[in-house]
Amino acid sequence: MIESPFALLAVLAALVALVLQLDRLPALQPLFRRLPAIFWIYLLPMVATSLGLLPAASPLYGALARHLLPAALVLLLLSSDLRMIARLGPKALLAMAAGCLGISLGAIAAFLLLGGALGPDAWKGLAALVGTWTGGSANLVAVSTALGLSADTQGIAILVDTVVGYSWMGILVALSARQPALDRRLRAERGAVETIGRRIAARIERDRRPTTVADATLLVAIALTVAAAGMALGRLLPPLGDVLTPFAWGILIVTTGGLLLSLSPLARYDGAGASSLGYAAFFLLLASVGAQANLRTVVAQPLWIVAGGIVIAVHALVLLGALRLLRAPSFFLGAASQAAIGGYSSAPIVAEIYQPGLAPVGLLLAVVGNVLGTYLGLAVAQLLAALAG
Repeated sequence: MIESPFALLAVLAALVALVLQLDRLPALQPLFRRLPAIFWIYLLPMVATSLGLLPAASPLYGALARHLLPAALVLLLLSSDLRMIARLGPKALLAMAAGCLGISLGAIAAFLLLGGALGPDAWKGLAALVGTWTGGSANLVAVSTALGLSADTQGIAILVDTVVGYSWMGILVALSARQPALDRRLRAERGAVETIGRRIAARIERDRRPTTVADATLLVAIALTVAAAGMALGRLLPPLGDVLTPFAWGILIVTTGGLLLSLSPLARYDGAGASSLGYAAFFLLLASVGAQANLRTVVAQPLWIVAGGIVIAVHALVLLGALRLLRAPSFFLGAASQAAIGGYSSAPIVAEIYQPGLAPVGLLLAVVGNVLGTYLGLAVAQLLAALAG
């Protein structure tokens, strides 16, 4: 077994790099479409730990959670162009809000129906699901770490995210063929959707450029400075219940700091690789979380799949009801729902399937979810903690 923290870091980095390189091979695309890279980045270290190849506990894991997570959040949020998000128009934003509300209500419903059978960490695990199904995997890790969720329950949440989330994506793709019928039932007005897509695509193309050493060093400095300042401020604030610990306060402050920076000229540095650096840090952190989990514990929880199905069902009902009230096209069913549940990686794909040329709308709605995910996850955790007594 590997004992040296530095050697362990090297092994985890190599596993992440291997998975992402395999994800680029055309022959393996059918596999990675069904089980995405993020699933393997978590699963392989967990299997290695279950086989005794990696340690279940190491000083490295805590250090990565304390220092790497806040810096990764800053880099990922730097690209949150809030002005462009506002230009999506009220229907797009209200559809996304309805989708996120549905996820939150679904988590509450699942807890009330199954909470006692899901174990003592049920409220934390469902809050982590809210984080990932309104924002993405980075939000799941942020909420889980802030709540002190066990590595095993984090593994269960990632399993539910993969199995239930990608099953729902398949349903959304199938529904894309029935858009005319759905739009008639929703009494939809489709006019502004194509204009939005063209405007967003132009902005993304404008900012794209190769990453230079000067760009990379500036981004690292910004991420570390905002992360260090935010976590220091969090330690000065008093804890509130089981949810808003000093670390959770720090994560919220860092998240807000990243959003404020996205309003500055620094937001253009996403075109120079800010989100790529953020994801590199996040994937390394996720591998370390996987290494702390036990595979046997994770797979022995079938009721969590049922809980995930309840969350998705409530989400779908709330979103469809909102689209009917807004007279919004079924395009927003695919784009907003997948932006919430699938995040950056799959929302543009589903948006493009529903309406060719509108992949950027799915991407930007995923940014909205990424902005909201940590806040909503911790807010739902506060409510579920109260329900759990």
